[in-house]
Amino acid sequence: MRITCVLLGLLLPLALPLLAESLSPVAEMNSYLSKARDAVDSNHLAEAITSFVTVLALAEESPSSEGRDKAQTAAAELARIGTRLSLEPAGEWLDPKGSQIAASARQLGTVGGISPSVYLFENFGTGKSPVADAPIHFQFVKNSGSLVAFVTTDAYGKANTNVAKLDQGGSMAVIRAYPVFKARGKAYAFQTVSRDFAYIPPSNVMRVLALESSEFGTSDNPRTADVAAQVLKQTGLQVQPSNAKLADADFRRAYAGDAKSLAALGVDASSPYAGLILVEVAPARQMELNGKKYNIYTAVAGLKFRLIRSDGSAVFSLPLDGFKGQGASKEVAIADAYRRVAESLGSELQKRLEDIRNSLTKD
Repeated sequence: MRITCVLLGLLLPLALPLLAESLSPVAEMNSYLSKARDAVDSNHLAEAITSFVTVLALAEESPSSEGRDKAQTAAAELARIGTRLSLEPAGEWLDPKGSQIAASARQLGTVGGISPSVYLFENFGTGKSPVADAPIHFQFVKNSGSLVAFVTTDAYGKANTNVAKLDQGGSMAVIRAYPVFKARGKAYAFQTVSRDFAYIPPSNVMRVLALESSEFGTSDNPRTADVAAQVLKQTGLQVQPSNAKLADADFRRAYAGDAKSLAALGVDASSPYAGLILVEVAPARQMELNGKKYNIYTAVAGLKFRLIRSDGSAVFSLPLDGFKGQGASKEVAIADAYRRVAESLGSELQKRLEDIRNSLTKD
């Protein structure tokens, strides 16, 4: 007798699919409704939801008045379950007061960036229970990119996606998560049980700073800052030129990407971009021909432009060399070199404006 029972226990799971095939559609719906209720009673909510969705699928496969009644029953149960479900953000998305935060669009999909992560709970009055084995769908509802679209919750009800790419890093992105259960080709989404994760772009303020140096020291009022600012405004950024005389050492450290030096120059989270212009003029030389000196002086200038973020990472670079100024004195020759550099900088930035725009949207 014991052997017979054991054999029946082993063979019954194999026979159930065959038995289901022999059932009428309505009988099969009744079977899944019963299975769903048993799963609810045993706290296997994901299994119960899948069974109810199967009833909806069967009703669509084999339409009948009795089948529609069974589908209505399943739909009502799913609606009741939906009122008890909630999606909550994982801890990294909460501030100390428990409010959900927004993340950086530029860091999405990069090391150090945070990806959407949720907990699915079934709520009972003041208590709640995690829902395991539930498929969570993640999708972009603002902006676009590449991510893992479906993730199943673990034993703690947690599911988190991985974002590989954000198409427009300089624009806001919103990723929505919600449960979607599928059975026999039928999908049932609890769209009212959703959680949105916002990724905001950095502030669009750019500070333009220039250091112009020659044998007479640094310029009190560098012209290149204004020239570059006029062109860079076309990128859509709020450009703030700075004509203040800058300390040589501080500026060079900032130009090299030192975040502390950038912050000291006002390049921070509120003004996250800097256009840094470094102009260096070699000592002016007096023209001499056949041993005779003339009151004509020349000065050769070079320029380096960098578009840089507040963290020190470079976005765009442009070196320009070989600008010769000329005049009746050293001072005039150097001033002419500065003028020629400024004119060329404006022209070259204009030519590369589209490259600059594209570089601002990249990680």
